[in-house]
Amino acid sequence: MKDKDITISRRQFTRAGAIAVAAATVTASRTASAQQAQSELESEYLMELLLDGDPQINTGHTRIAPLSGGTFSGPGLKGTVLPGGADWITQVSGHSSLDVRITLLTDDGEHIYMTYKGMVVRNDSGLYWRVTPVFNTASEKYDWINHIVAVGKNKTVEGKIAYDIWRIL
Repeated sequence: MKDKDITISRRQFTRAGAIAVAAATVTASRTASAQQAQSELESEYLMELLLDGDPQINTGHTRIAPLSGGTFSGPGLKGTVLPGGADWITQVSGHSSLDVRITLLTDDGEHIYMTYKGMVVRNDSGLYWRVTPVFNTASEKYDWINHIVAVGKNKTVEGKIAYDIWRIL
């Protein structure tokens, strides 16, 4: 079977082009709107965390930084960090990966296990240092902290490893 030549008028060609342009515009606007947030991310301040660190142990690509204590305080949450925690800092292609495990003791005697993963990257504007804490407690009073998403950002406090931490709403 031979292909037949098909002829179309200039008007048909122009109309087909206009339809193609319209379809491309609709597709592009759908793609653009799919890439824009449809809601705002809200947060509220949870606490300041100040940690006391001991000299690091170098094990190659990973350094272990023992944590000997500290404090935490925020609206409705205050206490001390018990000794015995640590930060496993692993060098990974251009950044440091953090893995921290500590125990918090509230002023009213409740224990909260806190872990966080994070990263530290040195860039032109200084350090990008962010963490994602997770909390676990058997305390009925503080059970709410088992069910939150939190993020933290480092800050400078002389002689401390310091973070401000927010609860994501």
